[in-house]
Amino acid sequence: MSKRQSQGEHDSMIEFLADALYARNLTDVRADILGYKKPSLITRPGSETGFIPDATAYEGTQLLIYEVETADSISDPHTEDQWKLFAEYAASNNAIFYVAVPPMDTGAARKRLQELSLNVKVVSIP
Repeated sequence: MSKRQSQGEHDSMIEFLADALYARNLTDVRADILGYKKPSLITRPGSETGFIPDATAYEGTQLLIYEVETADSISDPHTEDQWKLFAEYAASNNAIFYVAVPPMDTGAARKRLQELSLNVKVVSIP
């Protein structure tokens, strides 16, 4: 996939998120940026293809999955595929999936999730 226009903002948000997860004393914090251990690939049962979330961590035994989006990626077809997979995985594996967006994009993210009939938590990241 080609780099999006806001890749720098996206990566900065992932770094902020990973630091915040560490600050909460969560365990096995991973982030898909340089300097961090990469999160594990998430796939559907019986499939070898899937997606790597932007960040993951454990709160006790519960996996937290985060996908960071910017204004230009919320409506992207690739984003839809990721969100559907991560939401399915979370629902069947006692995990929680979060979509993380800049504060001014929370409404757009919630609207897109509603259009996709996905019950996912939206969090804002500066």
